[in-house]
Amino acid sequence: MHLLFRTRSLWLIFMFTTSVAQAQNVQQPIVASHDVIDGPSGDAHSVEDLKIFKDGRVTYTRRSKTTRYYKTNISSNNLRELLRLLDLPEIRGLPGDLPIKTRPIDFFWDQSLRIVRSDGSQNVHIEHFYPFLNLTAPVYPQKLIEAECKLQDIKSTAAKRPKGEENWCNDILAHNLPESTPYECSKDEAETKIVEGLGWGAVHVGESLKAVQVALGKGTPGDEFLDVHFVEYRARGIEISFDRPDDKVHAIYFYNHQQGSEQFSMFCGQADKGINWNSTVDDVRNAYGHPVEDFLQGTSGRLQFAGIDFRFENGKLVRIGVPGR
Repeated sequence: MHLLFRTRSLWLIFMFTTSVAQAQNVQQPIVASHDVIDGPSGDAHSVEDLKIFKDGRVTYTRRSKTTRYYKTNISSNNLRELLRLLDLPEIRGLPGDLPIKTRPIDFFWDQSLRIVRSDGSQNVHIEHFYPFLNLTAPVYPQKLIEAECKLQDIKSTAAKRPKGEENWCNDILAHNLPESTPYECSKDEAETKIVEGLGWGAVHVGESLKAVQVALGKGTPGDEFLDVHFVEYRARGIEISFDRPDDKVHAIYFYNHQQGSEQFSMFCGQADKGINWNSTVDDVRNAYGHPVEDFLQGTSGRLQFAGIDFRFENGKLVRIGVPGR
C-alpha cells in the first residue's frame, strides 16, 4: 500500500510538473517588442509592449499619460508570414546590439525585440532607432523595416486605429517620397517671416487643419500620439502638429537638413528679426535676447525663447520651431 501510494504521488507530481511546463510554454510569447519613445514634442513619452503568442493571441500595452491595454488575435496566415520574415538570414544575422546610426536631438526610439524559435531565442536591441534614415540610404536592413511595419500593423489592429496611419512604412519600403517632385518657393513664401508665438503666414498656432490644408495642401501623415498628431510637408521643409480632438495647430517646425530629419527639404523662408539659415548662435541671441531655456552644449543644441526656438548642429541652424502654448 505504501509503495502504491508513493508511486501514485510521484505520478501526480510528474503530471503536475508537466502541466505547469506546458502552460508556461503556451504563455511564453514567440515575438515580443518593447519600445520606449520620447519626442518629438517636449512632453511626448510612451512605452509600448507587444506580445504575440503561438496560438495567434496578441497583447498590446501602451503607457503614456494614461495606460491602455489591448487584446486581439491574428490569423494563422498572418502569423506564419511574420514568423517566416523573422526567420530570414537578414533578421537572424542581426547583432544583439545594433550600432547607433544617428544621434537625434529631440526624438528617441529605443527598441528591444525578442524572437523565440524552435532552435533558441534571439534578442535584438536598437538604440536611437530611426527607420527614416532608409529614405536616403540603406542604413538598416530592409527586412528589419518590413518586420517593424508588420508589428506596427498588428498594434494598429489591436488598438483599432484607422489603417494607413503608418504611411511612413510604405514610403521607406518603396524608397519613394510622396513629395519627391522638387518644390520651387515663391517670392511671397521666401519673404514671409516666422513670427514667435504665432507661426508663418496662414499657418499659425490655433489654426484649423482644414485651413492649413487650404494653404499648403493635404501633406503626409506623420507620427501619432495620444494628444497630438503630425502632418509633414516634406518638400517645403515644414512639419505641423495638431491637437486632438479639435485638429488645431499645436506647434510648427521648419527644417534645414537637421540630422535625423533627412526626409524634409530646406524651408525657403526665414524668421523674423533678420534670422535665416546662415545665422549664428550669437545672431540669434542678439536678436531675441536671453533665452527662456538654454540646451546648447558647445555649438549644438537648442535655444528656447518665448514662442520660438532655434536648433543648432555644430554651429549650423538646422531647425526653427514655434512650439505650442
